[in-house]
Amino acid sequence: MVLRPGGVPEIPAATAELAWKVHPRGTDEMRVRDALGVLFRDEDFLSGELKGMYSPLGQPGLSPALLLVVTVLQFLHNLSDREAARAAADRISWKYMLGLALDDVGFDASVLSEFRDRLAVGSRADRLLSVLLERLQAAGLVRAGGRQRTDATHVLACVRRLNRIEQVGESLRAALEEIARTAPTWLVPLLQPGWDERYGRKVEASRLLKHKNASAVKLAEQIGADGRALLDKIDTDPVAGWMHDLPQVKVLRTMWAHHYDQTSTGRLRWKETAELPPAAVRIQSPYDPDARYSTKRDTEWVGSKAHLSESCDEDLPSLITDVHTTAATDPDVTATTPIQEKLTERGLAPGEHLMDAGYPSAENITRALELGITMISPLTVTTGRNATKGTFPPSAFTLGWDAGTATCPAGATSLPARTEGRGLVVFPFSTRDCRPCPLRPRCTLADPSHPRRITVHPRPVWETQIRAQQAQTTTQWRTTYNQRAGVEGTISQAVRGPDLRHARYRGMPKTHLQNVLTGIALNVLRLGAWFDPRPTTQRRPTRIHALCTAHGLAAA
Repeated sequence: MVLRPGGVPEIPAATAELAWKVHPRGTDEMRVRDALGVLFRDEDFLSGELKGMYSPLGQPGLSPALLLVVTVLQFLHNLSDREAARAAADRISWKYMLGLALDDVGFDASVLSEFRDRLAVGSRADRLLSVLLERLQAAGLVRAGGRQRTDATHVLACVRRLNRIEQVGESLRAALEEIARTAPTWLVPLLQPGWDERYGRKVEASRLLKHKNASAVKLAEQIGADGRALLDKIDTDPVAGWMHDLPQVKVLRTMWAHHYDQTSTGRLRWKETAELPPAAVRIQSPYDPDARYSTKRDTEWVGSKAHLSESCDEDLPSLITDVHTTAATDPDVTATTPIQEKLTERGLAPGEHLMDAGYPSAENITRALELGITMISPLTVTTGRNATKGTFPPSAFTLGWDAGTATCPAGATSLPARTEGRGLVVFPFSTRDCRPCPLRPRCTLADPSHPRRITVHPRPVWETQIRAQQAQTTTQWRTTYNQRAGVEGTISQAVRGPDLRHARYRGMPKTHLQNVLTGIALNVLRLGAWFDPRPTTQRRPTRIHALCTAHGLAAA
């Protein structure tokens, strides 16, 4: 399919007349089209990261700008491909936004899947959001230097949760299916009695795990031997070299490395749970190698994380300014700087960035200041076992950076500072000063033979951290930070409407594309509300609240 710029056409008169007759007050789609015109153009796909999506040769295809608007509306209303294609043909509000004639019959639903495959490559998804934000910035609906807030939610992968034996069994079955589809004659000599029972259907549906006891370990070892035999055959057969590049064969090798050890006799041993690699590198499903198992408080999931950033200026609509996707095991602090750097590249760096306690670190705050961003986020003042016992934190010591020494609360001076791993600065104290010190029980929990030592960040980072900790004790800081709570409503809106928390597709690239399209869809929804001339309806108070208010007993 080749790109011949055509774009989203003007709204036909008959379509406009019928749309306003059916929707006298308008819909979000109609208000956005009237206020902003066309959100995307075919010319956007001829430059930047979107360039190269279509070959310069071939038959002309559907307008990518039109397909993109349909895809955004699809996510806004949480529709399947077939439902979205049908809606483009029979929903008058969609025809209004797309500029389609009343008798336009739409297109085949398979076009949307092919279109998403092209968008999921590289950084094209982020470019889509950037294009929209450029238009909104030109319209004065979002600006740099204002206030923005960020939060994250978990996203469940589009795979079934499997236990360890199911993981290895399904990995082997998936590899066998892939080879049987491409080279069935090569696989025939390897077939063994019992393979149909073990791999002829999905492992979780085969009733192989009737008893979770010693027979389960025996089954795991049998699966391991079968998988090892398949991999050995691929490694030794000169005509099977191309199978090394099959995706499911790659997953099979990784799974066997994670779950099995080879003994000195050549027999595979099923590893204990404690011997497994960390969750950050362990594959949870052969069908989505990017999905990871993680926990946060009482929540357990296999999948990824979606970080949503939105503007929150009082005189402008709250719009999504960035969507960032990470592995489920990545802590939030690793996403802070990448988010802020993307906002800066878009020309939308906030003056104040409100984030919860999982995002800041001294290094992140310093980098944010270099970008002209003030992070408003609670910093943990003390950490480690000393923090829970009321002992002196590093901030209780006076650091003489110029002299290279520190002074403790008792007045003793440390030995000269030295730099250790990761660039941290260590101020060690002398045993002669620490051992007889009357404040030692309040200073350290270490063995009496070990003196106190404090480890801090380098001077610029340390001073930034101290200023941030001092600022968060003020009433003004707390008042400003209270606005961060509004992003919880954004997460709720994304979950209840476009169903952000459930991945539709497998793999991190397509999951990120879904998250970005969800962010764009939220912007359409919020812009529609912003351009709605009707006043916002106030929620009716409860009778008890009304009575308390009438008698002066309502809470402030």
